[in-house]
Amino acid sequence: MNHTLLNLAESLLDDHHPINFNMQGFSMYPTLREGDRGIVEKWNTEELLVGDIIVFKANHKLVAHRLVRIEIREGVRLYIAKGDKNNFTDEPFTSEALVGKMTSFQRKNSIKTMDSPSMKVRAFIFLHFSKVLIPFHNLCLRAGNRINSIHTGWQSIKKNLSVITRHSGKELSLNLIIAALQGILPFVIIVCIKLLIDYLTKPSAMEVSQQLYFISLLILTAFVFLMNGVLSELKGYYSEKLSQSVTRRIYTKLHTKHSSLDLSHYENPAEQDKIHRAVQEASFRPIKIINELVTGVRSVAAGLFMVALFANIRWYLVALLVISIIPGVIIRLKYSRKLYKLKESQSTREREMYYYNRILTGFPFAKELKLFGFTVFFLKRFSNTQDRLFDQKIKLSKSELRLEIFSQCFAIILIFISLGYVSYLKLHGEITIGTVVLFFFAFQRGYSVLNDFFRSITQIMEDNTFLNDFMAFLNMPVRSEVQPDMQQPFSLNKSIRIENVSFRYESSTREVLKAVNITIPAGKTVAFVGANGSGKTTLIKLLCGFYQPNAGSITFDGVDSLSIGQKLICENITAVFQDFALYNIPAIENIGLGNVQTEFNLDKAKKAASDAGIAEVIERLPDGYLTLLGNLFKGGEELSIGQWQKIAIARAFYRDSPLILMDEPSSALDASSEFQIIKSLKALSSDKTAVIISHRLSTVQWADLIYLFDKGEVLESGNHTDLMALKGKYYTLFQTANNPVDED
Repeated sequence: MNHTLLNLAESLLDDHHPINFNMQGFSMYPTLREGDRGIVEKWNTEELLVGDIIVFKANHKLVAHRLVRIEIREGVRLYIAKGDKNNFTDEPFTSEALVGKMTSFQRKNSIKTMDSPSMKVRAFIFLHFSKVLIPFHNLCLRAGNRINSIHTGWQSIKKNLSVITRHSGKELSLNLIIAALQGILPFVIIVCIKLLIDYLTKPSAMEVSQQLYFISLLILTAFVFLMNGVLSELKGYYSEKLSQSVTRRIYTKLHTKHSSLDLSHYENPAEQDKIHRAVQEASFRPIKIINELVTGVRSVAAGLFMVALFANIRWYLVALLVISIIPGVIIRLKYSRKLYKLKESQSTREREMYYYNRILTGFPFAKELKLFGFTVFFLKRFSNTQDRLFDQKIKLSKSELRLEIFSQCFAIILIFISLGYVSYLKLHGEITIGTVVLFFFAFQRGYSVLNDFFRSITQIMEDNTFLNDFMAFLNMPVRSEVQPDMQQPFSLNKSIRIENVSFRYESSTREVLKAVNITIPAGKTVAFVGANGSGKTTLIKLLCGFYQPNAGSITFDGVDSLSIGQKLICENITAVFQDFALYNIPAIENIGLGNVQTEFNLDKAKKAASDAGIAEVIERLPDGYLTLLGNLFKGGEELSIGQWQKIAIARAFYRDSPLILMDEPSSALDASSEFQIIKSLKALSSDKTAVIISHRLSTVQWADLIYLFDKGEVLESGNHTDLMALKGKYYTLFQTANNPVDED
């Protein structure tokens, strides 16, 4: 609480106005609890009594603790207070730090006064028996927190299961029914065997009247065996159906969310860690948690049947069985929490390891790996990172292993005590030999069932913890789109105005753009030139709506880009980016990606390919425009980087948009190809607005308007002739490049 609020509180109390404030923390538990609203009044210090709950200032906070004694030291009156749950008293304070006395408090809808008999009794108890009560209340608090944690976890599991099984309800229900039957049938088989053994050990087993019973029992046993086998086959079939249904839905949600994320999420290391964990867990956690749920249902059905069986022998043996597996459950719960914390801390290291693996195995790095021979360098980095991750996991697993061995020893001792007790009962004629066999099989099976049940519960909790990463990813905030009823239409008949725009990336403190002012007239070609890192490409990203300026605005015909929305802006832009992508799909589709909202048009694709200077190359391919490009898949034809860039340019030409953005459109092209691209750009941009970024000043000297960027600012602007006449930085750069291109 800041000084202003403290002073305000004291002023209100001085004017005899009571104040309310919400309780935080647990130092006064159970008298006061988090969320209670305390009513505090100004109180005469001479009238304060030991046992009152007073409010005082400590470390710039208001603290409500019980007054335990008042002392006079060197003529100064000191007050000493303590929280009901605290073992130690607070530092003594004077009346200057005293704010007031709590006279009552509100918990939910009820109000309790401090002068009530129950509160006076509570004060007496805590003043005289706190040493005994504090451990008890600490235990109660921990138990309450654990119950709340379990309740919160259960709600989270229900919510997550609802999300991942939506539209898969039928498949899930069938799997749960089959699981329940699979849990019961093994015990039914044990009962049948018990009945057969009891029959065979009877003296009257060979009588004719008993033979029909024996045959019926054999048929029933055979039928149960058959049902068990049929259920196993059905489980495999419906489990696969459920798995495919859930997997399709999860990947749909994963890909849809990825497509909605802002570009900033991919350029922020912390956000990349979240995305990495989400993608990693989404591949198997949803199916795993469903499988554990099915296992849990099977175990519950088996457990209920088992309890009914044991009730006919000795019911308390079930309790012994449950006790035998409790240590293992506790160990697994603690291990799952530690494992999650470890995985969370390892996210960045894991991404490093995957990155080094991609360098060592990916084709884009193969040539340099072989030429420079730095395979060993990255192998060492990969191994060191891998060793560090694996060592941490092994250390955690090793500590769990020791505890697991202890829990197994504990369980085995209890199980054999139970077996010995049942043998004792048989020797004293209290049960039949069939019942002994039933118990032996049922106890062995029961231990496995209960172990599976608690293992599935702990595993569900562990999987849900990791699945929360995926759910957090799905709930990652994205920039809200403009509502249709408020959205302004896109138009580009006058100009694009960039006014006082400043911008910096979230992961950096450096301003990439500083109060940039630019006008891009409609129907004109504008070029951005300047050194690397001067802000040109960042401004292109802002024009596309991938980011919003930290200051300033971007308007299209006077309408702010925020009112138009990124989706509508992108629909009216065609672009070639500096880091263009290589798509290993057929050539016609590669070009047609420029406008996937319409049917692929071969004639239009051929025209775009011709303008980009790649038509002849495509036509020489084995299947022409139907040829698969790239070498990732069988039958693909690889292109040079320059040819790939022409494909990207053709893709931009294929899209008929009023605004064309070109970021280094000829960076991978030779002089002849560059000349052809410039001719095509001139023709294409004759009735459109074009923005071109290039380091080659010869590429953009024909532009109507040129802006020279330097360290995030615009230093010079004008056409090529004006800038050359100015003899400033542009003139110096052009003279240095000395690579003019003749105008057509």
